[in-house]
Amino acid sequence: MPTHKSYKNVRVVLFEPDSDVRQTIKSTLHQDTITKTLATSSLKMAQGAIFNDEADLAIVDIDTDRNQLCTMMRKIRHQEIGKNPFPVAIALSGNSSYPNVRKTIDSGFDLLLVKPFSMNTLLDRIGHLIRQRAPFVVTSDYIGPDRRLNVRNPNPADLKYQVTVPNPLKIMAEGKTPLHKMQQLIKKSTIEVNETRIQRNGESIPDLVGSLGSHYMLDGLDNEFLQGLKKLDTICKDMDRRLKRSKFAHVAELCSSMHTVVTRILECPMSPEARDMELLQNLGTVIARAFQGDGNDIAAAHSISDSIKAVA
Repeated sequence: MPTHKSYKNVRVVLFEPDSDVRQTIKSTLHQDTITKTLATSSLKMAQGAIFNDEADLAIVDIDTDRNQLCTMMRKIRHQEIGKNPFPVAIALSGNSSYPNVRKTIDSGFDLLLVKPFSMNTLLDRIGHLIRQRAPFVVTSDYIGPDRRLNVRNPNPADLKYQVTVPNPLKIMAEGKTPLHKMQQLIKKSTIEVNETRIQRNGESIPDLVGSLGSHYMLDGLDNEFLQGLKKLDTICKDMDRRLKRSKFAHVAELCSSMHTVVTRILECPMSPEARDMELLQNLGTVIARAFQGDGNDIAAAHSISDSIKAVA
C-alpha cells in the first residue's frame, strides 16, 4: 500500500472462518495502521455490520456459502439490503474455476483474491482500490464495478451508464471527510444509480416485449418464451420498487399495469390470452415513449391501465 501517515479511520469487516488466516489478516492490517477491524467467523455478525454501514472495506471468504454470499453482495449493490450499496468488497476463495470467478464478479464484488495469497498481495490490492476503484456500471441485469475497464477503445455508448460512486475506503483513508458528509455522498450516488437503473430497465422492456410478441405470433411458446416472461416479471418488480422515489414516477402506473398483465400470463404461460398479449405490446410501446415525457402517451397509458383494471 502507498505510504500514508495513518489509516486509523478505515472500518473493515473481515469474515473468515479459518482462525489462523483471520488472525494473520487482522494483524497485517493492524501493522499497516488499519486498526478498526471487526474480524469474525460469524457470518451473521459480519452481515449485521455490513448492512448497518459499518464497513468501508468488507473482506469476505465466500467458500463457506458461495450462493448466499454472492446473493448478499448482489442485493447490497441493488439497494435491496443495507444502508450503503457502495462498500469496497474483496472476496476470498480457494476455488479458481471459471464458474466461481464469474459468479463472484457478477455479484458485484470489487475483487476476488484466490487462496493462497501473500499478505503483501492483499495490501497491494487494497492500496489499488484506495487509489483507483473502478466506476460502477448499471444495466438491467447488473450493478457494480465496471468489468470492461481492460477493454481497449470502449464504445462511448457503454460509458453512458457508468456512475462514479463514492469510494468509502479512499474517503476514510484520507481522513479529510467527516462520516456524515460521506453518507451524503452515498445518498446522492444512490439516487443516480437508481435513476440510471430505471432508464436501463426502460430500454430493455420494449425489446423484451417485442421478443415475446414474436414468439407468440410464430407459435414459439417454449421455454425461451417462459424465461422471457420471468425476466419481464423481475424487471417490473424492480421498477415498482424504484420508480416512486425517482423523477420517473409518472411511469409507475404503467409498470404496475404491465406487472398485472405479466402475472396473469404466467398463470398459464403456454396458452396466453390474446387480449393480454395485445395489452403487453401496447404497454411496451407506451412505456418507451413515457420516458420521453410525451403527455399524449401518458394520457393513453391511463386509458390502458383502466382497461386492465376492468378485466382484472
